[in-house]
Amino acid sequence: MQNTHAFTEPWPKGVVARYLTLAGATVDVTGGGEDTGYQCSGCPYSSGPYWRDDIAHGHAQGHAEKCRGLPRPS
Repeated sequence: MQNTHAFTEPWPKGVVARYLTLAGATVDVTGGGEDTGYQCSGCPYSSGPYWRDDIAHGHAQGHAEKCRGLPRPS
């Protein structure tokens, strides 16, 4: 079952990119420039700040491709 919430609801304030995990959670990228980081909504993993946006996005996408943490109930 796919998390349609990730597609239909507005992104939280400060989120500049969002990646969908295998289990339907999201990995949200926040900030920009030297203060870019990310946090997974399915597991407790977060990382940053990174000094380049493309590095943060690459790591966030890589995490989303492997994470099987279920979305937390709202």
